[in-house]
Amino acid sequence: MILLRRLHSLYALLIFVFTFIVLFPVFLIASFHPRLHFIAYKVDHWWAKVYFPLTLFRTEVVFKGARPDKGPVIYCLNHFSYLDIPSTGLLPKQACFVGKASIKKVPLFGYMFRTLHIAVDRESIKDRVRAYKKYTLAIEQGKSLFIYPEGGIRSKNIPTQASYKDGAFRVAIEQQVPIIPVTLPFNWKILPDGIWTLQSNYIKLVVHEPIHTKGMTLENLTDLKERVYHVIQNQIEVENDLMVTNDELVSAT
Repeated sequence: MILLRRLHSLYALLIFVFTFIVLFPVFLIASFHPRLHFIAYKVDHWWAKVYFPLTLFRTEVVFKGARPDKGPVIYCLNHFSYLDIPSTGLLPKQACFVGKASIKKVPLFGYMFRTLHIAVDRESIKDRVRAYKKYTLAIEQGKSLFIYPEGGIRSKNIPTQASYKDGAFRVAIEQQVPIIPVTLPFNWKILPDGIWTLQSNYIKLVVHEPIHTKGMTLENLTDLKERVYHVIQNQIEVENDLMVTNDELVSAT
């Protein structure tokens, strides 16, 4: 069984690298102008639709509300695994990723990420301010955003989420765009943080009903943040049949 898992992991990695190299010219062309970025985001979606079945993953996307249609939205997702980012490609409404600055150092992939998406060094106040301006610009350009409000894989008690940062909720209120919570309930079991061998092959995304922010002010930020946190955390517990007591405060850090 261990040998099969290792072979599966190697196969999935090789297909990932191969397909990225094949598609890199498309990403390169799309990076030339913001109006072309949507091509890359669409390619991300079709890549995920092909990649996961090709690498023997079973996938399921469950919508609890209406599918997002016109206009930008902000997807907020829990983040326990490096599998989370490619998994979000399965969502039909593609978006600009917000990820950690270290991604920029990865050859080719790093170039693609920093030109088409938003990389942020959360340890730098200056860089967080710069990234926030990019969030706002992306929304103004009609782009949706994928944001992991935990600010990375930070939880010390997976599958309980770490506390949320303010950024996603501040920009949602200031730009008056909906937030859509998305739960990734099993990725932490498939590819646990720090382990590079796939443990299973069933990916599920639960897309919750949009939370509209029209009429909200920054006074509502904490309540909005707590609401999104609990929607996602409750679904994690239901999917994993857990009785987890969340002792972490949902507060800005």
